[in-house]
Amino acid sequence: MNSIFVFLSQALLIVAVPPLLMNYLRVGAVVPLVVVQIVFGVVIGPSGLGRLSPETYTALFPPDSLTFLSHVSAIALFFFAIVTGLHLDATGLRGHGRKLGFISTASMLAPMSLGVLAGIAISARYPQALDPHASVAEFVAGIGICCGVTALPVLAAILRETNLTSRRLGQFSLALAAVNDGMLWILLAAFLSVTGANAANGGRLFITSALIVLYFVSILFVVRPLLLVLANRLRTSVDTQILIACAVAVASAAATDRLGLHYLLGAFIAGAIIPGAWRDALLERMQPVTVNVLTPFFFISTGLRVLIDVDAPGFLQITLIITLCTAIGKIAGTTLAARMTGESWGFCLGLGFLAQAKGLMELVVATILLDSHVISRTVFSALILMALISTAFAMPLLRLKPVRGAALSA
Repeated sequence: MNSIFVFLSQALLIVAVPPLLMNYLRVGAVVPLVVVQIVFGVVIGPSGLGRLSPETYTALFPPDSLTFLSHVSAIALFFFAIVTGLHLDATGLRGHGRKLGFISTASMLAPMSLGVLAGIAISARYPQALDPHASVAEFVAGIGICCGVTALPVLAAILRETNLTSRRLGQFSLALAAVNDGMLWILLAAFLSVTGANAANGGRLFITSALIVLYFVSILFVVRPLLLVLANRLRTSVDTQILIACAVAVASAAATDRLGLHYLLGAFIAGAIIPGAWRDALLERMQPVTVNVLTPFFFISTGLRVLIDVDAPGFLQITLIITLCTAIGKIAGTTLAARMTGESWGFCLGLGFLAQAKGLMELVVATILLDSHVISRTVFSALILMALISTAFAMPLLRLKPVRGAALSA
């Protein structure tokens, strides 16, 4: 069969079916589209269609087509990282001050601490959960980072669906998620710089660390000021702004990939340093295509890598442990920290419920850990299930009477 025809058939299935299913099943008021897309990817992957009808699965996704799908998925993630960085607007965080910093730190440290404990317990009870190339310390740190994730893009979608974007709860939760995302990428950069090949020997680690510092200095003190000059002194069309942003992102992604961090980190940083005057126009142009057309390819590629095997040693237990640790840590850490700043219980709970939504960011982090040979495929699948559960519960929890009342009153 013609490879182009196969790809176009896959593209039609990937892009069109999840929104149609969402409208047909009328679940838009319960879960965001991202949940439907991820579930659909798992269902048509080896865990679903691959078991029910292996012949149909092979016909839809012949082995030689998977490489091309993975390349499209990489492009999707590249643009998703740029869009996520564009959402990290520092001017929108001003005025929250110490309160935002305190709550953000607590909402990261609490689930990460429980995640570290979970990682220790899992590595001791289920040694096969680790990738053969990973150390226990790397695995434990990776699980901790995964439990600390908050998904800014899917949180924005949840707020739109619940009409809370313009409310105080919505604005504060977006600021909280933006800070959490920034902290997450910093932690990932630090983690990846001391794992795998980068930790091979002391001399190489020193050189790599020096180059990483040089990269950040160049980004902050050379590239960013140049972009500000372009934004302030030259009148550029949106098309030109997109070209400049993409060129900077490609160069930044190539640099971080070469340094052994991850190309997504470079793309995210490029999006984060784009001048504020360009952000709204870039998001208006780039976000719809990225979210609606490109990222579904990543969901399918992720689904094709997920192998839900309830008979695998420890799979259900690992999923349960990780899900409980991340939910309890995120909700309790965020809620209690917000309460300590004087907010009402309803507002605090709403903030906690929103913060625990993992969405696409969890898939990204889990994929990075799998590609970096830190976690096994079983743990990767457990993390994907955890992301689904946490994201699916966010909207129903927000509709609880105390939370809804507090959200609408401010």
